[in-house]
Amino acid sequence: MVKPYKIFLLVVLVFSLAVLPSIFFPKDGIKVFTKTLRYPNISELLNVDTASNHQLLDPDIKNLDRLVDSTMSTLQIINFSPNLKIDTTSNQDTTKAVDSTAISKITTDVLRSRLSRIEFPDSNQNSLVQFFESLKNKLYNKKPIRVLHYGDSQIEGDRITSYIRARLQAKFGGRGVGLVPALPQSSQPTGVMQSSSSNWERVTLADHDRNLSGISRYGALGGYSMYTQSRNLFSKSSNEAWIEIQRYGSVNLTARNFERLNLYYGFNTKPFILELNIDGKANDAEIMPATNSLKTLTWDLDKTVNSFLLKFKGEESPLVFGLSLESAKGILVDNIPIRGSSGTDFTKTDMNFTRDMLQILNAKLIILQFGVNVVPNVVDNYHYYENQLYNQLKAFLDAAPEASIILIGVSDVSRKEGLRYTSYPNIEKIRDAQRNAAHRAGIAFWDCFKAMGGKNSMAAWENTTPPLASKDFIHFTYRGANLIAEMFYSALMYEYEKYLLDKGKTNKQIAVQSDTLLKTIN
Repeated sequence: MVKPYKIFLLVVLVFSLAVLPSIFFPKDGIKVFTKTLRYPNISELLNVDTASNHQLLDPDIKNLDRLVDSTMSTLQIINFSPNLKIDTTSNQDTTKAVDSTAISKITTDVLRSRLSRIEFPDSNQNSLVQFFESLKNKLYNKKPIRVLHYGDSQIEGDRITSYIRARLQAKFGGRGVGLVPALPQSSQPTGVMQSSSSNWERVTLADHDRNLSGISRYGALGGYSMYTQSRNLFSKSSNEAWIEIQRYGSVNLTARNFERLNLYYGFNTKPFILELNIDGKANDAEIMPATNSLKTLTWDLDKTVNSFLLKFKGEESPLVFGLSLESAKGILVDNIPIRGSSGTDFTKTDMNFTRDMLQILNAKLIILQFGVNVVPNVVDNYHYYENQLYNQLKAFLDAAPEASIILIGVSDVSRKEGLRYTSYPNIEKIRDAQRNAAHRAGIAFWDCFKAMGGKNSMAAWENTTPPLASKDFIHFTYRGANLIAEMFYSALMYEYEKYLLDKGKTNKQIAVQSDTLLKTIN
């Protein structure tokens, strides 16, 4: 029989062997070739929960999170992505406990202290004047104006975009999700469910280096779709393809209440038949002639139509650059995610063609949000990335001279060091490179990293309840995406209200204080 003191001595010995390396092992680890070996310190081994290794969410951000709950309820924002895990976390009890007076106070008090301002290269708002003038002169009452939101996987599934869309459409009018590709993505936008025949193929910017067709016309969506000959066991080969769209979500959701369908296509050397089916019946059928340019076809849709199907039939597929589900006026906000992109691929496309499409779309604001794919590449200097981004921004400025452009900086990204998650050491360098590129190009910049709370904020966003970031410590949950979108929207509307006040001043008027501006944002 083993005596108790021997068991105790064995436990002490094992513990000592585990702890001793933590005393002598270098804090930064030992580098072996390209790898770094690390050993946890004593507090990590004991899982000591101290302020240094347990990042907490800023109380002001918690208050903004409550504001987003109230706003989502008012706007009936629903995030839906049928092929991704849905963030269904809600905080209804907290929302109900906050009355309208309290929400108003939270709005003013928190935005006063937390508003992360948009940064301008010339200390004024000239770089946003085209967009602000479109809003000021109510150009959206004549025909829809467009906001295109480009980004990496951080905006997939309509994250961030859907909230900005709902906010802008609630304030300025407009309905519909805007542009979608013919071949639905794995994550779909709010308000619609899209399906298609299996013989569609999509070529995107990401395929540029292996694109053997030589076609570099990717258009505003960064890609085009085309159908191929379909075959199955029970029928002969057929040159047919279809796309089906169904409305989804609350009947009050602006994203699903589109009233018009636009098809952007072209560059087919042979004619094809295009048919619109509603409720299983042919509503319209046309023979589309061969063309060597970008064409648009428009159908008006009754709001009572819950689903419709576009059927293509022809020996050769046209290049389909996108479908737009929209209203006849107001603001349209397009979600354009490019997974794996660092935002440096746009110059690989035919920007003259992109210019033509952006003009047809009536683009007035372009939002670019990239950076998380640059983070794993830790280097001492990101001047190369600054130059690459600068070239992309200049290309967009040339392609959309009547639009304003905003670059949203990289969000925080964490990695595991020992038993803790901490920010990558290069986040601020990447953010600074993005800011420099934006200001060199003469466009606006919004610091997402700062708005989140700076260093180690992603760990804090993941650690809160309900979580605002996913367990990969890279991406926002839908809840967190809505919160960052609220921060950006508030910053944008702050500058717009300030622009209106500055434009409306007379010689007798004095500068309006920030508190007054903040009260007008919501």
